[in-house]
Amino acid sequence: MAFTFQKIVPHGTSNPIVARLTLQIFKILENCEISEETREKIIELYLNSLQKKLLRCWEIKERFRQEFNRVVETFKPQSGQAVEVPQIDRLDEECHNYLYEAKNYIRDLLQVVNVLYGTDFEEASEFSRAKKGGQSLIDFAEQKFGPQDAKTEFIKEARGVEEIIAFRNAVEHPGGYSGRLIIKNFSLNPGGTLTEPGWHREKDEKPVTALSPIRVDMDTIVSNLLTLGEDIIVSWAADNLKSKEMMRVAVVPEEQRDPTCAIKYVVTASHKLEEQLKALTGMK
Repeated sequence: MAFTFQKIVPHGTSNPIVARLTLQIFKILENCEISEETREKIIELYLNSLQKKLLRCWEIKERFRQEFNRVVETFKPQSGQAVEVPQIDRLDEECHNYLYEAKNYIRDLLQVVNVLYGTDFEEASEFSRAKKGGQSLIDFAEQKFGPQDAKTEFIKEARGVEEIIAFRNAVEHPGGYSGRLIIKNFSLNPGGTLTEPGWHREKDEKPVTALSPIRVDMDTIVSNLLTLGEDIIVSWAADNLKSKEMMRVAVVPEEQRDPTCAIKYVVTASHKLEEQLKALTGMK
């Protein structure tokens, strides 16, 4: 019977999301003490869930960027009473879909934590807010690793996670605990120049967050979620390498990364092994 191949996503490893949430993760796991069952569960989550969700965020971000650039490049200030203000089509729908994928990405990252540490998180909000009678991921990390541990620190410092969840909840439950998400398209300043699209939350008709540019936020969220997705594995792997004496997880400097497969982390020789190899080399 012939082998069959199926293209899972329409992007190659030149996209950092593909490189860092698939090949990078798989190579790291190969060097860890991990059961085959657990490894397969992690691969399934990254390959068929996390990667796809973050790529959908990236695709929405790219469509927005292209449309934003088109508007800015073609807009010409007009004089007179009737001035046409350009708009980005389907902006509300695109923003809603972006937040949907981002929130579900966070939820599925908690599933990775469940597999690695035996926890039972279910909802994205449990990243920082415990369900009644339970604990959040932050609570769990502080209890298991200690409040000063590097793993606890990067979870506590994960930028924007709570606000992503709050923004999406404001779409799903408008007027509820997280308020309402307000999305503003291009508008015209008194001087005739454009104000770029932005979004913010409000509750009881009062701002909860400051208006911020969608263009910048979408870029930042994709970058931060990608970092969070790989750091959960890397922080676990550092404690579960097959040979801690001889191996370590190291960062590849950005300028040295292969543009066709921009992996950030690799398993390489430990500092101790490097010193031993240098000593042996010097003896020759």
